[in-house]
Amino acid sequence: LPPLGWYSIRDQTHTILVAATTCGAWWMLLRIVRRPSPWNFVGLGLVCALGMLAKYSFAMVIVAMLLAALSVPTVRRALFARGWWWAPIVGVLVVLPHGLWLLSHLGEATTGTLRKMDIQTQHHFGKGLLDLLNMVAGMLGAWALIAWLAFGKAWWRRPVTPAAPWAQQVFVRYLALIALALLGMVLVAGVTNFKGRWAVPLLCVVPLAAFAARPELEFDPRGKRFTAIALFMMALMLVVGGLRPWISALRGHTDELNHPAAALSAALRSAGVREPMTIIGADHMIAGTLRAQFVHSHAVGCGYPETDVAACVAAQVRQARAAGQGWLILSRDDRGDPRWWDMVQEALPDVTVQTIQLPFRMAPPSTPPATYRYHWQPASEPAS
Repeated sequence: LPPLGWYSIRDQTHTILVAATTCGAWWMLLRIVRRPSPWNFVGLGLVCALGMLAKYSFAMVIVAMLLAALSVPTVRRALFARGWWWAPIVGVLVVLPHGLWLLSHLGEATTGTLRKMDIQTQHHFGKGLLDLLNMVAGMLGAWALIAWLAFGKAWWRRPVTPAAPWAQQVFVRYLALIALALLGMVLVAGVTNFKGRWAVPLLCVVPLAAFAARPELEFDPRGKRFTAIALFMMALMLVVGGLRPWISALRGHTDELNHPAAALSAALRSAGVREPMTIIGADHMIAGTLRAQFVHSHAVGCGYPETDVAACVAAQVRQARAAGQGWLILSRDDRGDPRWWDMVQEALPDVTVQTIQLPFRMAPPSTPPATYRYHWQPASEPAS
């Protein structure tokens, strides 16, 4: 699955973590059907709990997998074998600390995702369905093409070698439930925007399901062709990932890797910025970038519209004052709302904004420079 490879070398760390736990959950489920044991149930509970800690969307995977598994008699008997209770016990114990926090921070934990879904009160089914199809095609299209180029018409031939019917039934029913859930998000909840990475944990089992339906392909001599193409795609992803900053700059779309983090931190230090401090960024990416440069400081993103900017800035300034530290407020012109500093001044009316301009890294000389705006408040001076 090329998208999975691409996300793994980009910046979607949570996506890769939840994909790994999804694969782990399927692995443990298949192990349990073949050989039920208390340790396998412990493993299933653990990977499912880690999946929930990685991303809440993993709940869709758990529910669909469980319903699909319980609907197949062979799998259902295995899931209720001796020691089955270890799975829910381990799962609940691992998730419980975060679950208690979540009860009192539900809005904070879910607002960002709900905003990305672009839920419309007046349903725009066409837009939602089109975006859903685009997400699925983006996840599976390249794999389907590679599989067809490798095996050709063999996908449509009746299987000759014995297969595991129970596995095929679980996979098909799981995918059907996922399809129904996604359609329900569009038709019932009014979701109109789907991020490509959301499909990774939901659909990463598709290649496994496909080969389970055609087990004779394991012995097909054309399997070497499939392996060769897969290895080529792996190498291509690494090359493209390494060249991404240059490619982005040449296209005129500078991104995070083009920002001159080291030069920016040096310029800020020359301007008097000192650690330890609180870094308040106009977005979480610039805050995190500076946190990597100022390792003894605390960083937070007070972005708009994710947060109430004035309230967020005021809260961070109070904490910095209480800790006897200075604070740095910073934005970048290539990302964020141009009204952001107006919102900051609602909390700190006397803020003075200064500017730093630096050339983007790995960008042509004709590329306009990166522009940063900041306010630095040393702990030793009166607060603004």
